[in-house]
Amino acid sequence: MIERVSYSWCRGVMGILLVTLSTGVVAGPNPLKLVRDLSLPGGPRRFDYQWIDSAGGRLYIAHLGADSVDVFDLRAGSLLAVIEGLPSVHGVVAAPERHLVFATVTGDKQLAIIDDRTLTVRARVPAGEYPNGLAFDPRTSRVFVSNNVGLGIAVVDASGEKALPGIDIGGGAGNAQYDPVSGHVFVTVHKSAVLVEIDPAGLRVVARHPLQGVRTCHGMLIAADLQLAFAACGGETGPKLLTFDLKSRRQSSIQPIPPQADVLAFDPGRRRLYVSSSTGRIAVFDVAPDRHLTNVGEQFVGPNAHTVAVDPQSHLVYFPLENLRGHAVLRVMEER
Repeated sequence: MIERVSYSWCRGVMGILLVTLSTGVVAGPNPLKLVRDLSLPGGPRRFDYQWIDSAGGRLYIAHLGADSVDVFDLRAGSLLAVIEGLPSVHGVVAAPERHLVFATVTGDKQLAIIDDRTLTVRARVPAGEYPNGLAFDPRTSRVFVSNNVGLGIAVVDASGEKALPGIDIGGGAGNAQYDPVSGHVFVTVHKSAVLVEIDPAGLRVVARHPLQGVRTCHGMLIAADLQLAFAACGGETGPKLLTFDLKSRRQSSIQPIPPQADVLAFDPGRRRLYVSSSTGRIAVFDVAPDRHLTNVGEQFVGPNAHTVAVDPQSHLVYFPLENLRGHAVLRVMEER
């Protein structure tokens, strides 16, 4: 519950509003503390995936309900641009080495290819029945788009800006993630306790890894340096965080997480994993050098804190909140 709010204008691109406030988030065992809240455009509408270009100092936010991608300047602490005309945009991934940003335009069943220098859409390519998450393979210059329904994975040739044959994974897809070590794409499957491994060059499934103690998984993240994959799953005894060892290709642990958990973020420098949920409650885990997970704690960070991102340079954690007293805000937090 918000106890009081004070607003003060700060000058920045598009006259961004800086909001400072004290919240009902209790100090002490909570792993995070509030740094500041920054207003976002588009009104109190739902957000989805985010992507941080750490080298370029940008945060890309899929503002699903506003049909736009909000581009936030991490160094200036201000809004840089709003890329509009992207109905029901869900996923966003940047490839800064190619000056490209990819966004799933779910309402139009397309993948938008965006130039990060002009922040304009340069192409739109068919991407399945319900494009949601996505992963980019720089070796093949292909984008693998997870579809909640239909074939499962749509494939787009980013260089040629054209659709390629899709991949049947045996059901609708959750989130897809690229592993730079193996050069493979991993994807969760709806209503199935399995993790699918795809060869991007061959456009084929090379393995189906069974998962134990869960019924289905959606959100997923790969910590490439640790060779671990983390998935937010519906467990047999409640929601679970599943850890999959990419070295051995085996499940290594399972731990409880808050209900409606989905998006995950990992800080490689601090070895800290964040699991967000639509309830606004997050779970935070530390990953030891031996890759063992320890639950640091859970915390309510704000209403509708469905999605999380962390800057590996500043270690700041970002939660877009769709409706904080009638405003969309970007909540910035840090470790205690």
